[in-house]
Amino acid sequence: MIKTDKLIICVAPCGSFLMKDANANLPIQPDEIAEEVYRSWNEGASLAHIHARSKEGKATTAPEVFRNISRLIREKGCDIILEFSTSPGREPSANVDDGYRVLEANPEMASVDIGVIVFMRAGEERITPWTRSFDERITRAMVERGIKPEFEVYGVGGIVEVNYLIEKIPLSKPYWIDFCLDMQRTAQNTTPFTPKNLMHLVDQLPPDSMFMTMGVAATETPAVVQSILLGGHARVGFEDNFFYSKGILAKSNAELVARVARIGNDLGRKVATPDEARELLGIPRLQSNQKSRK
Repeated sequence: MIKTDKLIICVAPCGSFLMKDANANLPIQPDEIAEEVYRSWNEGASLAHIHARSKEGKATTAPEVFRNISRLIREKGCDIILEFSTSPGREPSANVDDGYRVLEANPEMASVDIGVIVFMRAGEERITPWTRSFDERITRAMVERGIKPEFEVYGVGGIVEVNYLIEKIPLSKPYWIDFCLDMQRTAQNTTPFTPKNLMHLVDQLPPDSMFMTMGVAATETPAVVQSILLGGHARVGFEDNFFYSKGILAKSNAELVARVARIGNDLGRKVATPDEARELLGIPRLQSNQKSRK
């Protein structure tokens, strides 16, 4: 595992499921998402994990929506790293192959979910077959396009699959892994967050890898604090948690980013700028005249 003094903070401004009835401040439309990413960037986020929504607010993999979000963010002079989720949309006909459409929008990074997950929502169960063969195919497609993959790992078995991909595909180093924890209330085959569970996952990391951690709901802050202490990085945002504290809704994603930035600085991890994060991750710098955040 590669440790750094710099701290990469990822913001995940919205996911695939929640709507404004959960938190009125949840961004859904492209202009709302772009504004939340911009605010989070100003508070210290150097990476944005983005889901797109249709005009009706449903998750979509339409590349034109992702392009619009990207354009709106860049028009604000924001140089944050853009990572797009390849998770399928929520239409009845949606399937994992829809993730390939997201790559057409040419993000700097894109997610590779590892393993077969059963999502449980409103009494329905939906199997999402992110199988070994699928993950190999979509990772190869990313490498061919110059898109850096983020491996989203839900348990120890996911590390086995990441090692398989490292052996099979000429991936650039460092390998970037996101530990997605405490999703067990809405997703089967996932791992609860406990300090011991996260330490065990970190112990299994392949050489030349870097990691960040996300925790759902009340475990968000404890999970990212432990991640920082272990030499990893942090993901926060409304996709994972829309409360600032118990019973208190967060006003924005930026509030959650600002808190982890303060904690990181207090723990001796200076927050990375987007360009510093690109250098750490082996991603080329932007070729446009974007502002540097103050």
